[in-house]
Amino acid sequence: MYAYMKNKILLLLPALIMPFTAHSGNNSFKNTGTDIRITAPQLKNEDVFLGQYFMGKLYSKDTIRIDRKGNGRLQSQEKLPEGMYVVYFDSTRFFDLLIGSEQDFSVKIDTADIPQSIEIKGSGETADFFQYTLGLIEKQKRAAEYNQRIKQGNDSNDIAAAKAELDLLNEAFKADKAALESKYPESMTSLFLNGLQIPEFEPANNYDNLPAGKKDSLSIMDRYMFYSRHYLDNFDFSDERTFRTPYCINTINRYLNDILVQSYDSIIPHAIDLVERSRGSEECFRYMCSHILDYAVKSNIMGMDSLLVALADRYYLNGVATWADSALIDGIRTEVDNVRRCLVGKQGHDLIAKDIDGNRVSLYGSAGDKFTVLFFYEPSCGHCKTTTPALVEFYKKYKDDPRIRIVAFYMLTDRQEWSDFIQKNGMQDFVNVWDPDRTSFYWYWYDTSSTPQIYVLDKDNKIFVKRIDVPTLEMIAKHELKSDI
Repeated sequence: MYAYMKNKILLLLPALIMPFTAHSGNNSFKNTGTDIRITAPQLKNEDVFLGQYFMGKLYSKDTIRIDRKGNGRLQSQEKLPEGMYVVYFDSTRFFDLLIGSEQDFSVKIDTADIPQSIEIKGSGETADFFQYTLGLIEKQKRAAEYNQRIKQGNDSNDIAAAKAELDLLNEAFKADKAALESKYPESMTSLFLNGLQIPEFEPANNYDNLPAGKKDSLSIMDRYMFYSRHYLDNFDFSDERTFRTPYCINTINRYLNDILVQSYDSIIPHAIDLVERSRGSEECFRYMCSHILDYAVKSNIMGMDSLLVALADRYYLNGVATWADSALIDGIRTEVDNVRRCLVGKQGHDLIAKDIDGNRVSLYGSAGDKFTVLFFYEPSCGHCKTTTPALVEFYKKYKDDPRIRIVAFYMLTDRQEWSDFIQKNGMQDFVNVWDPDRTSFYWYWYDTSSTPQIYVLDKDNKIFVKRIDVPTLEMIAKHELKSDI
């Protein structure tokens, strides 16, 4: 549970919310806002930083000055947002601090022995949770010892005893967790502990009478289907506190990147579902929508621009995302306009261009029986200069195979440059076309905002893959054409 505590560094970035101010003096903030007293004799005349976890990152929330007597104080008329925080001295001395609804408490720190020496008084929830984590650290040490005995032991009796001790330890862990959740229901503590609990797999089928191979494959499918639906069941994405844990965003990313099948048609409905689950709170909706948008933009998975379009249409371009300013909306609209008509799985538009002799050539009419490779390029483009020879070498293996054809689309208007480039690179086996009159509107139907671009259309002229390199095209050809090359 506390693996995230290892060697983290507090990022002293601007706070997302207006900072609180550290004071010394009266007690007028008790029970109405935040009043956190810190005693740290080893830190006289030094600063202590309070960091806040938010959206998977750690932000500087406030600075507490420790006076010459070793005392410091953080006070505000308003409470801190409930969540997990970090009290930070330097890169080797820090500890996590859960702050719930009770925010009138004191913390005594011996920096020579963190976290064992820390004493928290005043807030029952904060103090109890901290004691729970100390107990958990101790249990983890003992569990490591038992596992080591089990792994390296030669004495069957000792191994059995270690396993029994480990079982008791697991039961003690469950009991401690249950007791804390029972004591603080609906609290930050319960929310935090629930989010750490991955649902236990429940098989949807009975495998007892199945052959081993079928049993294994059905079990794997059952497990996938269960976790694709239930992996994040213990998260309340309409509760802002969820996004102030150190693990929330990492767990969402693990779900999207590791649990789900890595294809756009598998991920998109689940990603949209996460956004919908957050709509009980305007702030949570903004957090989740922004995170999934960022995920869609940065994803390297083929076809994930379909998620960008889905998010744009569902939330951003219709005014639902009220927090999005005009610059963001304009940027999203521009990007969506570039990709909307050429998404993977959509029908590729039939381009009408001209060959070197001025004859009209149809993309559909030049198609291969199974695949058509549509290659957009400019001779002066550095990547085009390296991609084109590689594409020529690739096609030498398939030029006599009617199942695949390459249509190379020269995007500029200099006929001599085009002709020279074809001759220099030996592109004569390609279907070479251009559109000097700009009547095909190729840039409207296909995203050519950067070059080179390789699209592959299937036998029905639907976009099979796009924005790939030649080695990827080679793998697709070997697999889809069942080539022995």
